[in-house]
Amino acid sequence: GGQERGQRGCEHYDRGCLLKVTPSMDSSLTSFRQAPCCDKLYTCRLCHDNNEDHQLDRFKVKEVQCINCEKIQHAQQTCEECSTLFGEYYCDICHLFDKDKKQYHCENCGI
Repeated sequence: GGQERGQRGCEHYDRGCLLKVTPSMDSSLTSFRQAPCCDKLYTCRLCHDNNEDHQLDRFKVKEVQCINCEKIQHAQQTCEECSTLFGEYYCDICHLFDKDKKQYHCENCGI
């Protein structure tokens, strides 16, 4: 029998990666304020926003760090190094990684 794994991630999301917050070269305005260069890793945008004086634009997230092997890589559903699943549901538009399909995040992806 399989062993039930506890929640990975944070109080907001169950996920197997951290979002890498990096400066963007695009200075265009979006519906979210662009996060300045804080070059930090956070489990989710809510954790970031609760600890910083600016908001994370999740649409501009390009890299994540695996919580298992710690490899930093392009945002994707599984780790390219150790095959850890970052989230059962993943949206490449707004970079939501989660176990719960009930999360609302992006009109275009339909998840």
